[in-house]
Amino acid sequence: MDSIYLVAYTTILIFTILIPSFLLGRIWFAVSPFVINYYRSEKASWYNSWNTDRFLIVVSGVAISVLLSFFWGVKILRQIREVEPDFVEVFFYIVIQIIILVLLEAKMDHPGKPLKAFREFQRKRYDERFVFLEKQNAADTVTHHAAELKKEIQHTKESLAGEIQIHKDISTEIHLLADENNRLLKTSDFPFELRNTTNLNISNLMTEYFISEESRQPLEDFLLRKRKNGKIVFTKIARNGVSIQPILDFFSRYTDLIENCKAEKYSQAETAEIINETASALTRKGELENQPINSKNLSKYLS
Repeated sequence: MDSIYLVAYTTILIFTILIPSFLLGRIWFAVSPFVINYYRSEKASWYNSWNTDRFLIVVSGVAISVLLSFFWGVKILRQIREVEPDFVEVFFYIVIQIIILVLLEAKMDHPGKPLKAFREFQRKRYDERFVFLEKQNAADTVTHHAAELKKEIQHTKESLAGEIQIHKDISTEIHLLADENNRLLKTSDFPFELRNTTNLNISNLMTEYFISEESRQPLEDFLLRKRKNGKIVFTKIARNGVSIQPILDFFSRYTDLIENCKAEKYSQAETAEIINETASALTRKGELENQPINSKNLSKYLS
């Protein structure tokens, strides 16, 4: 037999004999306390964290492993002896046995540490190793529940601490955002103050002052954020030139610019230039006038 077949044969022999034998040994150490207690007390009672569902899962896994070894493993061994192995079949057989081993080992006491479980099995007395449900007196029950309650309280404290920290971080972030928002609100792109901008209905305001729908965003940025984001287009048409009435009425009501002009803080030319940076108007021909306000029509409005 070639060396590669010898290695394959040895490997399959290990997975066919040793793994099922190991699992049978593990299940024996898991089930024997139940059997012994059942014989002594004539009452079925599981110990520690074992229960019927866990037992059925473990027994089913061991049975699958043994059956695979008896039928599939023996078949593969026969094929290797005859120098006709299917290495894909060999691979899947090994993988399935390993998966069963890992899954069942996770269900055992001291998972992944069979030697530790065996030593503890030998070192402790029978009554110390296994606490059966029907033998737990009132004191044991109180102790057990106290320990469980302590664990639950500790877990709750840790969860609450995490939640408190999260809320604290969120509150800090909100505070920083609020400070930044207040800073931005106090910062203006315009050399004048806005007023009467609380509880505004933008749609009603646009209708009242003949402002185009396309100017909604620039209007909102102007009144609510003190930002310059394009021009506000006034659409009321005059017989000659542009209609300045809604433009100047708008700036008179929602800013202190006209008031400052009257108080001579700004000249009429400066006031007109400031308004023209923000406002445009449509002419009678439907053309856009980017400089609708000048010293002449502003002076007429102020008089």
